[in-house]
Amino acid sequence: MIVDRSGGKPLVADTFPETSGVAAGMTLEEALSRHPETTVLEADEPAYRRVFRQALTALQGVSDRVEGAEPGTAYVGLDGLEALHGGEAALVRALREAIPRDLAPRIGVAEAKFPAFVAARTGRGPEAVTVPPDAAAFLAPRSIDLLPLPDDVREGLIRFGLHTMGAVAAMRMELLIDQFGNEGRRAWELSQGIDDRFLAPLEAEEAAVERIPLPFASTSLDLALAGIDTLLKRAFARPPARGRYASRMDLACLLHGAPPWEKSFHFRHGVGRWEAASRAVRRQLEDDHPEAPVEELVLELSDLGEGAGEQMGLFPNVREGRERRLAEVERQLQARLEGGPALYRMAPIAPWHPAPEMRVLQVPLDPSGRDAMRPLALPTPVAVEEGPDGLPVAVRLERGWQRVSRIEDRWSFDLWWLPAPMTRAYYRVSREDGRQVTLFRDQREERWYQQAC
Repeated sequence: MIVDRSGGKPLVADTFPETSGVAAGMTLEEALSRHPETTVLEADEPAYRRVFRQALTALQGVSDRVEGAEPGTAYVGLDGLEALHGGEAALVRALREAIPRDLAPRIGVAEAKFPAFVAARTGRGPEAVTVPPDAAAFLAPRSIDLLPLPDDVREGLIRFGLHTMGAVAAMRMELLIDQFGNEGRRAWELSQGIDDRFLAPLEAEEAAVERIPLPFASTSLDLALAGIDTLLKRAFARPPARGRYASRMDLACLLHGAPPWEKSFHFRHGVGRWEAASRAVRRQLEDDHPEAPVEELVLELSDLGEGAGEQMGLFPNVREGRERRLAEVERQLQARLEGGPALYRMAPIAPWHPAPEMRVLQVPLDPSGRDAMRPLALPTPVAVEEGPDGLPVAVRLERGWQRVSRIEDRWSFDLWWLPAPMTRAYYRVSREDGRQVTLFRDQREERWYQQAC
């Protein structure tokens, strides 16, 4: 079963057919009392909304009249577009191709919204279902569960023995109005195929969306801020946001072992530079940030305008001038190196961490590059000969095996609570040639590594 915790109390959002007796909207406690061995999956509502927005944007590439209803359902105006696409069949094919295949889109075509909705919901396979001119005959055998009615009205219809739309359409409308009021009228009209609701097209919204996976899941706020700065640079460098002012930023943090965390930031005067947005975001995140380890960041800049935005300062910003000079050096170096990032920024994220590779990240200076942030001082596997007591007595390095003449220092740590637990025993040893090297034994993998400085 899939569980949604966004409303506070965990509720079942959807289930596989095997969980009989469990329905959407049921509390998790009640559902598990009926099926205690069921696998529970967390609903990723931010991801669902993001994918749906992407689908609506793709449909707007086919028609300028796209309405987003509840997530997963969209209405598209097709009339007048047949000639542009070479016929209705080609137009429907363009709609299907606009949606990712793994979403298995189903399409219904009708003269009104409700018959088209029913055709799509009851269709099977990739072929579109076209409602014939007699929409009432098409709807007659369909269940009243498809009617957009309150639960008490639907239960009342069932008590009267009205299980199909054909049975509802056969009733006198006045009787349904007497019993159920305006909802009775609505049920009768929809069952007849009468739906005079207009299409409410979405406005084409420009936004800059960027995402980045973090090199490791962590609760470090500095790590999250380093990722946000990288995404802000990329977003402001994209064509929709370049030279414009953003009034809103939405941030989604995909967490390890917890539901996604979301926050919206509103900029009163609009911001046209990533530095200004970063300062505003940092102030708010210091008081309100995710508590669980963050695995991935998704950032969206929207409400893009041409207004005056943030007032320019009276004195030049030394840091921004330095950033511009570094960007120019980066472009020159890339030209000589035939592409690829040339300059990186070192971002301290957890200087106190016992594992050196978790302390500093290497972040590309070029915002248009797609290189991910990378940790420094990564350990490398190494062959070590152990003595009877498990201590290192020889290590194979670039020049072959070297005897360990002395163990200069040793320490260990066990970070069992991390998303990727670490249990290490470190040894700083002197080799025969007098040079020192730092080794550690991963107690979980039972392997030796050389730790870079």
